[in-house]
Amino acid sequence: MTESTKLQYYLALTGPRTAAGSSVGTTQPWCVHAVYLFDAQRLRAEQEERGVKRGVASSVTAQQWAAAEIYPHGDGSPLPLTPRQRELLARMRTGTSSIGGRGGRWRPGRRPR
Repeated sequence: MTESTKLQYYLALTGPRTAAGSSVGTTQPWCVHAVYLFDAQRLRAEQEERGVKRGVASSVTAQQWAAAEIYPHGDGSPLPLTPRQRELLARMRTGTSSIGGRGGRWRPGRRPR
């Protein structure tokens, strides 16, 4: 997390849950299963209340994740998704998205098309 007071939001895109372990040597589809929009100032204040140190891997509670979810669930976002945005995100759930007319799977070491 940052200490900047100019930052308004954190956007997090998450894929499917997988078992813990190494993914070295494997290929994974590039897909988005959920989208979260955190109010940066509110999150920072809540983290400070809990005594969480700021850094790359700051602890976010399950309740904070649930409150920040804007896709596929969640209606209380200050920046609500349009039906078109929801449609495009739905296409990205499978890992074979054809947004923009190009599909396929992303592979490490290969630039996306």
